[in-house]
Amino acid sequence: MSAGQLARRRSSSSSSRPPIRTTTPVTPYPLDKEFEPCAATASIFLYAQGSTIICLHHDTLAIDRRFELHQERILFLSVDNVSERGAGRLVVSYDAGQTAIVWDLFTGDEIARFASYEPIRVAAWMKNGNVAFGNSQGNAILFEPSTSEHISARTIYDPITAIAPAADCQTYALGYLNGSILLVALQPSFTILHTLPTPRAPSPITNLAWHASSPKQKSDMLAIQTLDGHLRIWSIAKPAAAKTPEVIRILKRSENVNQGPNWIAWSKNGRVLQYAEGYVFKVLCESNAKVHV
Repeated sequence: MSAGQLARRRSSSSSSRPPIRTTTPVTPYPLDKEFEPCAATASIFLYAQGSTIICLHHDTLAIDRRFELHQERILFLSVDNVSERGAGRLVVSYDAGQTAIVWDLFTGDEIARFASYEPIRVAAWMKNGNVAFGNSQGNAILFEPSTSEHISARTIYDPITAIAPAADCQTYALGYLNGSILLVALQPSFTILHTLPTPRAPSPITNLAWHASSPKQKSDMLAIQTLDGHLRIWSIAKPAAAKTPEVIRILKRSENVNQGPNWIAWSKNGRVLQYAEGYVFKVLCESNAKVHV
């Protein structure tokens, strides 16, 4: 498929199944160098052990349910905390057999299933209730759980390691293994809106995260985390093509940083929580200050 070419296909799905509740004990899975797959809603914390997802209540840590429809080890999972339909209820989980399952956290029912030809590396929910996937061939895939249809767009030939759909569901931030960062449109055809400059020694992109803004604001903030711990925050115009993006914060780690698992997330008050080198930092966007949490 040439760059910019889109394809719409119907994915395999299955009918609703009864709620998944079981007393089967969970066998601990040996820790990897990566984070164990986990996600959270306002009231439930989810984490994976092998092919099972355990759902716990925040306040008591009591097990609400176990989801056991996967046949192989779960590699990542994501909860829909952004769309009106999902509202902290829908989950997408992906396993080593290259199967993604969208399911209902409240009932345990399977909603849809997507079998990928190439390994998927990352997923993110969109405000319209769809799921955006990025795979190892550099393809961005938009999956609609309600119809089980998907659209695939070839980007650049490098694994996508981070993906972040903007609130308008038209602009996407894509991060790659080679350190490239693109702001793109996927429909009606793949279009590069901006290429964000990277440091002199590029590092794989591990996280991309938009900070929610009101419709009245003229720009959004996009936080970018690299494997070596560097964090950059960009100001992106709305719409993205209207103005060249500007860097508003650059936070560099030491030269001898120990590359390892790290992540970032926005808080509601506009600060960034960053995990790097075994520490959690609270980044104050008004300055370059960092505070240990």
